[in-house]
Amino acid sequence: MNMAEMQQNPEGGESFSAASDYVPDSENDDTVAFEQVEQNSQNQFAQESVVEDSVAQNQVDNQDNQSAYSESEEESLVENLGEVSDEDDNQYDIVDDVEAAVSRYADRKAERKAERKAAAASAAASTVASASSYAASSASASAYDSTSADNIATDTFQAVTPKSKESKKSKNSNAHSALALFYSLFIFVIILAAAFFAVHWYFHDRVAPGVNFGDSAISRNLTGAQESAVYKAVQNAVNRTELVIKDDRGKTATASLQQLGVKVNTKATVNAILNAKRDNLFTRIMPWIQKNVSLNAKRDDSKMDVYLLHKFVLKHDRALPYSVVFNKESESFGVQDGVPGRTIETMPVREAVKKLIANPGKTVNVSVSSRRTDAPIKRDAAQKLANDLNKVLEKKLKFSNGDGDDFTVPKKELGTWIDVKADTTRRKLSYEIDVDKADAYLSQVLPKALNKEKVNQEDAINKEGKVIFTTMKGSNGVEITYNRSYAEKACDALQNGEDFNVTLPAKVTKFSVEQKLVEMRIVVDKTTQTASVYKNDELVKTFPVCTGRTGMGESTSGTFFIYLRYASQDMRGRNFNGSPYLSPNVHWVSYYHGGEGFHTAMWNYNGIATGDPANHGSHGCINMYDQDARWIYENCPRGTIVQVVGSTPDGPVRQQ
Repeated sequence: MNMAEMQQNPEGGESFSAASDYVPDSENDDTVAFEQVEQNSQNQFAQESVVEDSVAQNQVDNQDNQSAYSESEEESLVENLGEVSDEDDNQYDIVDDVEAAVSRYADRKAERKAERKAAAASAAASTVASASSYAASSASASAYDSTSADNIATDTFQAVTPKSKESKKSKNSNAHSALALFYSLFIFVIILAAAFFAVHWYFHDRVAPGVNFGDSAISRNLTGAQESAVYKAVQNAVNRTELVIKDDRGKTATASLQQLGVKVNTKATVNAILNAKRDNLFTRIMPWIQKNVSLNAKRDDSKMDVYLLHKFVLKHDRALPYSVVFNKESESFGVQDGVPGRTIETMPVREAVKKLIANPGKTVNVSVSSRRTDAPIKRDAAQKLANDLNKVLEKKLKFSNGDGDDFTVPKKELGTWIDVKADTTRRKLSYEIDVDKADAYLSQVLPKALNKEKVNQEDAINKEGKVIFTTMKGSNGVEITYNRSYAEKACDALQNGEDFNVTLPAKVTKFSVEQKLVEMRIVVDKTTQTASVYKNDELVKTFPVCTGRTGMGESTSGTFFIYLRYASQDMRGRNFNGSPYLSPNVHWVSYYHGGEGFHTAMWNYNGIATGDPANHGSHGCINMYDQDARWIYENCPRGTIVQVVGSTPDGPVRQQ
């Protein structure tokens, strides 16, 4: 038995330095440190210095402990042994008793250590062996004997106890449970998200839950409905909406929304129902989040007043307001007189209509009363509005095609777009521009006025290739694009008292230029009353003619070209005395200057024969025999040069 075994707690406990179940705070660090002593020889010196300092400190602590309980050592040992020594016992007997007590204590300690698991005992033995080896190498420098060093090593390295397998297994089990819980939650979240987006996809083109329209029966049937079903539901709701009106004289009338001046936009209402609750991704599919949708409708209280007045008041007894009307002949607005009489208090009907618009699909009863009154709206108010509207008519609504052509809406048409509203309840006149009328007019007129067919240009050239003149001026093909928005913008400008000028988008097709060699030339000599035809400057034909009347309708002198031809045409115009004339079915017409041209003149064969324009002259055309006019038509194409020369004679130049 050595002194290390005697350094025990006097009360019967473990050693002061290391209890059997005590694990130092730096367990892992100490274990690693001593493993490095064996593995890394280069760091051995530094580690030995650290250990020496630790051993020295432990020796000092042991000396203090020995001093502290040296005086009570005998008494403590006696208590542990349950024996009391006599004062006259000799020193050797005491030593024997102490050795026996220490032996019994060592046996109990060995039994407790035996209960430790094989793995922990093996690890502790290995650690103690390493520490003992190190202590032996440092014994020469230590002030304590080998027994103290053994005790220090034992007390120091007993704390390095490996963790049990049961503890690791328990931790692994806990980790597996946590991981399983995490994956379960993750899968649940994925399923929940998939279900959420699946429901959203289903309702992306359907009515969302919680959207209310009309009565409860309609709303129930709408949930999950698509556009076609919603459209039918809205139409049915509008058709079923009625107002039963009864006056104070017992008359009753049943009116629809349309009759009461309500204009329903069914398409906009359907869109509002389908798009309800789309502002929030999460609340859209929640049925307990409610959204009420009303009809998209526009009220015309003036029309409502007129309807009620006609239904409940006889024509000769009706009170009519001063109003404003448009006169197409004068293209201006004027005042229409009002008359006193009976009128209907329409405010209850207006309030009922508002409620039906918000909640359609049912029948509502309402009562009205009548009373006598002067003209509900006075002349001064009507005159002021007429003046304002005449200023509106001065505004210009101009539309262009971007290719040099434009169209301005005339006043007589603008006046028909303006609807005057008389609110007899509020005794007020107002007006609005009817977009429907404007759109109907513009959609018909603008394409006719601004669309153009492409016309290729024709240039006449001589033998040298020089352009002599343009026989047909080219023009681009233009096709405008019009839609209702232009009518709306134009009406907004009128409503604000402003001009409106817009260039419509258009598809423009550029014309091409064709050059034609001029081979034919006609020389009309007024002096000789002849028409000579040349081909490449060689005379081909000469025809007798009768030109325009002297001093009144003389044929215009100059160089021209044939630009338009008709095999047959009805000619209209005015005689020299101003009376109109009509020459039907005139043959072989070839125009070269405005309304002047070559043509058959069956009625003037005598003038042609004598060449007497003074007495038988035309309004400017070149009169010819039928066969001669036909030859010109068939042999002188468009672009043929026409030269009118000479002077008109005062009498005939030929004898019959």
